[in-house]
Amino acid sequence: MADYNLGCTVQIDDQKTLALLVALHKEGAIRHIQVQAVPLPPALFRERIAAIAAAGIPSIVHAPHHNHGVNPCAPAAYDDRPPQEIQKHIELAMSQAFEAADTLDVETIVLHAGRYEPGGRAKAMEEFSVFLDRHTDPRLTLENLPAVYAGYPLLGNTAEELAALAGARITRFCLDFPHLACTANYRRISFAEELERFETLSVTHHHISNIRSGSITDEHLELDHPDGGLDLPAVFSRLRRHTAVPTTLEYKQDSPAVYPRQVRVFARLWENHTGD
Repeated sequence: MADYNLGCTVQIDDQKTLALLVALHKEGAIRHIQVQAVPLPPALFRERIAAIAAAGIPSIVHAPHHNHGVNPCAPAAYDDRPPQEIQKHIELAMSQAFEAADTLDVETIVLHAGRYEPGGRAKAMEEFSVFLDRHTDPRLTLENLPAVYAGYPLLGNTAEELAALAGARITRFCLDFPHLACTANYRRISFAEELERFETLSVTHHHISNIRSGSITDEHLELDHPDGGLDLPAVFSRLRRHTAVPTTLEYKQDSPAVYPRQVRVFARLWENHTGD
């Protein structure tokens, strides 16, 4: 058994990928799955989460984010739905995320603070605090986001910013390596130095994929992508110092063609960076 805890992501309603990950878990190639919660009709939600529970794989839940109509720090930003409809949707989505976490007996619910409109950072921080008032849970694990994506700013990009957002209500954090690299490239700061600052936080989960060299855009590229620019020696140095922290592969398409090869690529990189 490898001395790292690697997992893969599966959307709650993706039965094909779930079957693949069950096979990878039986082979010992992965140790956990990250279940991306998305709002579903109640009956379908319970059917799908029961199927995941029946697989018996240790799980982590990723809460819905702005791509699923849940944008904690600015619920109405970039959204033309009526405010009451937005809030109703958020309540359903978060209640399902918490129910999924209960059903799967998870310790970690990964959360994005979200995106906001330019010039609205102070208001976004206030709104995120309001969101936590409504949806507090000790399992919430706040993830760092890239500084910008598709032209809009996102909240919580560095260790310092995550700590400020979390206050005393969130004590667990998810370090997303390519998100941090995008932020470092955008702000023209040192990735290695920003990575080191995460040692001050209680990081209980890692996300890994790749980005293009010098890019500010998170594309969730494969680890061995020919244009990959993630500082893998720095990343694997941290992973080897924190072997108990689960690390999840995240890709834009959770394709059966991607994961079997990428778990092997990760294993090779792990061995190649033994002395980093």
